Amino acid sequence: MANLLLTMGKALLKHKLHLGELTGLERFMVAAVTLADRAATFLAATNIEPDMIDPKFDYVLLSQSVEANLELFDLVRQRVQADVVAMPIWMGLMNMGPADLGTVFKIEKRRVPYSVDYPIKKQEDIAKVQIPEQPQGYLEMYFDIMKEVQRRYPDSLCMLSFDGPWDLAMLLRGDRDLPKDMRIHRDYAEAKDQAKRDKIRRFGNPDIYPAIMELTTRLAIRQIQLAAEDGLSLMGSALVDQYASKPIMSREDYFKYVHPYRVRVWEAVGKKVNPGYLVPSPQEAEQNLQDPMLAKAQGFTSYIFPQTPEGLTLPEYDRPMLELAKKYKQSYAYFIHGKYLRDASEAQLEATVQRICGLAKEVRANLMVTIASVPPGASVEKANYVFGLVEKYGRY
Repeated sequence: MANLLLTMGKALLKHKLHLGELTGLERFMVAAVTLADRAATFLAATNIEPDMIDPKFDYVLLSQSVEANLELFDLVRQRVQADVVAMPIWMGLMNMGPADLGTVFKIEKRRVPYSVDYPIKKQEDIAKVQIPEQPQGYLEMYFDIMKEVQRRYPDSLCMLSFDGPWDLAMLLRGDRDLPKDMRIHRDYAEAKDQAKRDKIRRFGNPDIYPAIMELTTRLAIRQIQLAAEDGLSLMGSALVDQYASKPIMSREDYFKYVHPYRVRVWEAVGKKVNPGYLVPSPQEAEQNLQDPMLAKAQGFTSYIFPQTPEGLTLPEYDRPMLELAKKYKQSYAYFIHGKYLRDASEAQLEATVQRICGLAKEVRANLMVTIASVPPGASVEKANYVFGLVEKYGRY
């Protein structure tokens, strides 16, 4: 962490005194404080299929070998010309710890590992899930990979992701049962009379949802503590509950039935993780800033904003988001979504990048053009084409 703070100090001085071109990491850091030299570029490399980089890698190998993940990451760094390449973990969601606690994953060579069975089938099963005293299994493998990345690549921004209480509950209970559990608990808690409560209880169990969330809150806290105890820097780390967003859950339900558990995690770990909450509109992005915890999240994102049929974030959202970024001195992560990257022509991609970069320059707001998925049918070269366009059109 000390090295990253030193890097930020040097980057700000270099930028202010115009002492040469910023590196990718320096640009990313400068953008967190002031207007950088140009829009930044970011690749979330987990969503690149391994065989796009080298056919010798597959998900079976990558789920077994720390070194295979590191070797493939190094190849991605060589192939991709982005300012920041987030360290990919090619294990699906196993590295978040559920596979070590009873969730069964199917591991196939050419498909991201996916869950097929869950340990919490009834309330009595909750007590069988033990909070780990030490990292083990895939969680330990995740920590080992990230420690080695932080050691080998000090010039990269190695940001850890931790599943929050809701996402961990989804992985231990299942995506069919947990939302139903929450609705039964909500209806019971909001029932106006005892007769309705009795009826709800006859057809379901309103107690299992808070019991699961209590478990996963303690689990989320412990996992973050274990990372710190294992020597990992938490700088830039994220608390992720992406499945607590629309359309899975309303904003009202989120704040009543998920947010309090997330606040407990955030406070228990000294507020050292980035507590983002994905929203589908500029209005809700600004509403988040009224919450004491969500106001501490870094940056805005179009990740779940509505899209055109072509897969492009609705263009009418771009200016309001850039104006929000300027107003609150943050950056706007604009996504080139996988479908659009795959299907758009080079001319269409150029027009898109030129438009969003032009708006960012006009508003004078920090922009980060992000690719989260390079799907089959697209290519790493096409992603690099987009990043090259940002270098061309994104200078302030």
